Amino acid sequence: MRVEWGSLVWLDYDAFLDSGKQFDSSEVNGSLRLRVGEWQALPGLGEKLLGLQEGDERLIRLAPSEAFGEWDLEAVLTMRESRLAGEVPLEDGMLLQVETGSGLSAVCRVYRITEDRVALDFNHPLAGEPLTLFIRVRKVVPPSRSRLAVVY
Repeated sequence: MRVEWGSLVWLDYDAFLDSGKQFDSSEVNGSLRLRVGEWQALPGLGEKLLGLQEGDERLIRLAPSEAFGEWDLEAVLTMRESRLAGEVPLEDGMLLQVETGSGLSAVCRVYRITEDRVALDFNHPLAGEPLTLFIRVRKVVPPSRSRLAVVY
């Protein structure tokens, strides 16, 4: 069975940065399951799976726009440090979970600290990074049958 648009696909994978550092793998987090054309986490991956079949292995390169997106200055918010509640002193690069007045929460990275202001980066931590994935196709369910498949 070949991968086509709408197929439900199970992948084993190893994911690497350009530095060669492995940042994720199915050995650690389990196989990846995605519906080709609908999965948004790595939007460029589905197209690169088209035509593959169970048992195929490939080395796939994803540009930042195909992976976690380009780094976007608009996703950096500058505010007075005093507006952030908490006892932990802020440091450049540290991750924070912030909650808005309406109760929504998000994870961000401290991007820059000045005397009385802090810049918080809400980009994905891997935004702007090209990725290399070594994938192994474990299972493919065609679109007509995959809509009926219940998978846990």
